[in-house]
Amino acid sequence: MPTVDTFALQRALAELGDGLAAASLRAPGPDDGFAERRRRLVWHLDHYLLPRVHDLEAPLVVVVLGSTGAGKSSLLNGLARHPVSPSGVVRPTTMRPVVLLAPGQVDAFMGGKVLAALADADRLELAVHSGAFPEIALVDAPDLDSVEAANRMTADELLQAADVCLFITTAQRYADLVPWEFLHRAQARGVPLMVVVNRLPRNEPDRAAVMADSRRRFEEAGLGQAGPDGELPFLGVEEGARDEGTDGLTAAAVEPVRQALVELGRDTQALAAVKATALRGALTGLPASVEQVARDLELDEQRAAALRSPVTRAYAEEAGKLNDRLAGGDFLRGEVMRAWQEFVGLGDVSRWLSSGVGRVRSWFARRFQAPGATEGPLRQAKEQAFEELVAALVRHADAAAGHAAAEWAAAPAGTFAGGSAGSLLLADRPDLWGHGEGLEAQARELLAAWLGRLTTVVEERGQNRRAFAFATSLGVNAIGVIAMLAVFAHSAGLTGGELAIAGGTAVVNQKLLEALIGEAAVADIVRGAERDLRSTLRSALDTDARRFLDLLEPQLVAGPNDLRAAAALVVVEAERLLAELGVPDAGDRAEGHRAKGHRADEQPAEGRPAEGRPAEGRREPR
Repeated sequence: MPTVDTFALQRALAELGDGLAAASLRAPGPDDGFAERRRRLVWHLDHYLLPRVHDLEAPLVVVVLGSTGAGKSSLLNGLARHPVSPSGVVRPTTMRPVVLLAPGQVDAFMGGKVLAALADADRLELAVHSGAFPEIALVDAPDLDSVEAANRMTADELLQAADVCLFITTAQRYADLVPWEFLHRAQARGVPLMVVVNRLPRNEPDRAAVMADSRRRFEEAGLGQAGPDGELPFLGVEEGARDEGTDGLTAAAVEPVRQALVELGRDTQALAAVKATALRGALTGLPASVEQVARDLELDEQRAAALRSPVTRAYAEEAGKLNDRLAGGDFLRGEVMRAWQEFVGLGDVSRWLSSGVGRVRSWFARRFQAPGATEGPLRQAKEQAFEELVAALVRHADAAAGHAAAEWAAAPAGTFAGGSAGSLLLADRPDLWGHGEGLEAQARELLAAWLGRLTTVVEERGQNRRAFAFATSLGVNAIGVIAMLAVFAHSAGLTGGELAIAGGTAVVNQKLLEALIGEAAVADIVRGAERDLRSTLRSALDTDARRFLDLLEPQLVAGPNDLRAAAALVVVEAERLLAELGVPDAGDRAEGHRAKGHRADEQPAEGRPAEGRPAEGRREPR
């Protein structure tokens, strides 16, 4: 194979692999198949395409695939003329894939990294024997229909890593469903095929009928031109062709297969062409596979958007209800105001207000400066205010979470509105039916920060030194509580007489603030603090909603269009590489094959050596 620069294609494959490896669904439906499609594609990139492009000289990987009892191990042993892979009636026989290698080929096989990862993980058994085929790694795979799930997965991985698939079936089972599913995957993957029909009838007419019907099925399935060089090689082995010495098929029975592999390994140009053809097939099917994953991600985004809607709607509605309670004066008429009124003394309110601002200042100063006068009442008023706000917030968060979870759970399976994805997400998160565990603590922290900001603004906006001195004499806590009650009164929309009736000492609070910073400034500060309070409460609700929305956040290194672009770049770089290798496209190969006038059925179907061909014909091991 000529020396070419493969770095650009390797880099494009690696970038595509990174994006695919990180892709995941946020709102998966039941049995959507995405995880398996993505796993298979990533495995194909990491364990076939990248290693093969990295080392085009590595041995050709020919994987023997077939159903339970089809005779894969018997075929391998017959080809090696040695019992390298155990066969028998106990199923499954092949628990770990066996790789038949010629002496001197182990380093080249492991260095090429195609299947080397399985060998490193002790999932492959290397069998080195002089009966093997130089430049070819022949792999006995587990059964396609094994009762062991791990065996079926390994067989699938080997299909993804094959340069050529040597498919073996029997005269009794060539129409079975499971092998055909694998064959269609091989077709989509673009791997060249060779077919062996084992246990053919000894009667010539029956044998010919089975071979003709088998070939017809392959041609109708679109696999008639799936061979390494175009037309599909179709070989047959008679019933009873067993060699007990090798625990395999007889040398005569497998000679057509052996001769094909020997000639392939001996012809450097043909070997390079098969590798390049397999590489083209694997790369040709890549955009379609990536497109399927990209569509999965797009459908997932639609489902995620449908699931976001009830969450944002439920929390917005409850935030509106909480604002309505604030505007209705709930927090002005409650325990907060009663605690404050008891401390201030309602009987003194009118007298001190009528005495002027100066007398009010003096009265409050004396009241607040009495030993221990402020610590308990102020703390009680503030804590009561926070307690009522937090309790209200939690109730509304509970209602929002319950409504959102109910909509997620109620969406019928298969519908666009989330399908059953919401139910699947809720199954792992029963906490979503109520408010978040940390909501109360977080709400208190947010309210404390809000009160701190309000107090700072009031202090900084004092009109004169006397006002500042008065504020200092009252203390930060007192100023904050006074301002907080003024905000509650303003939020409730109460003014003048309504304020005096409903709020009592709230009038005193507002007059004190006006004395400190002026009437216009008080109105401005209170309006700003009210907006800040509403924003603070909404922020706490939004944080609670994040428990739902974070489950729907994308975790992608690359989005659907990024994956499509990455796959397109791989195709561009692959075409450049294959052009340098001189590999024709599929149409050119088929036309060239027809021009040769070659037919696969000219090979002996009964397992007899072709006339004039040597029985051995393999070169000495290196």
